[in-house]
Amino acid sequence: MTNILFRDTELDVGIRCFGVKFLAKPVHDGEVDGAEVDSAAPGALMADAYERIKNAILRGTFSPGARLSQVKIAERLGLSRTPVREALRLIERDGLITSQRGRQVVISSTSMADLDELYALRIKLDSATVRLCVPDLTDDDLAEMRDCLNKMDNNSSAEDFEEFDAAHRNFHMIAIRAAGPRHIIYSAQLNEHAERYRRMYIVQASSYQQSKSEHEAIFEACEARDGEVVAALLAEHYARIALTIIAQIEPQFEPRLVRSAVRIALEGQSGPSRKAKVDASIASQMRAI
Repeated sequence: MTNILFRDTELDVGIRCFGVKFLAKPVHDGEVDGAEVDSAAPGALMADAYERIKNAILRGTFSPGARLSQVKIAERLGLSRTPVREALRLIERDGLITSQRGRQVVISSTSMADLDELYALRIKLDSATVRLCVPDLTDDDLAEMRDCLNKMDNNSSAEDFEEFDAAHRNFHMIAIRAAGPRHIIYSAQLNEHAERYRRMYIVQASSYQQSKSEHEAIFEACEARDGEVVAALLAEHYARIALTIIAQIEPQFEPRLVRSAVRIALEGQSGPSRKAKVDASIASQMRAI
């Protein structure tokens, strides 16, 4: 997890969106919106480098497991080396790279074990948080969520993934943003890491329609301000995505962390019958794909 004791520029990067704090547009060595950036503003250059390198990793520009030098990263993205070095230090804290000798970095690999841990953490954190926040959602919050759903629907093709995923991430963050900046930082980081796996999931033919119905159900429960139902639906939604990817890529893998997280999230939801239903659903998905 990211250290929460950030310097000012690090905090800006960490909570740059989701209704808490926004950075200006990305800057590119020497200019922002056509104006020159003062060379005495290293924080802005570092923030830009952080965003561009992190996005390149999440979107697969830098492949999982690839070994790259700081110089090559700077050259490939058209950045100077000093902000790249500082940005890589933060990205290593995020867990997306590992630094090695000779100023080389290794892009963190994707794996089913990593996916299992990642989605288990998302289930535990977000399901607990929506229980607290959903009863206090405002009409404006719900209007924002509906707008996100419309944007997702209008960008459902694979070539529109960037627009779809931006609206998708915001949809889930609106429901928990009242919990405070620590929750937002941690949840946003997990959500971003999940992007590498969502790209594997979204290409499947039936994935969009299934997700659409699940998001609609989550939204309807948010409209009712029913945090318990939202928590259950969200846990099942996250679990289904993780299980579908695992079943497609490594069906023999046992997602024990996701199973455990779902059971914890659904405790108290209609007693043992609910737990049995979840276990049956998990087993069915693993067999079917």
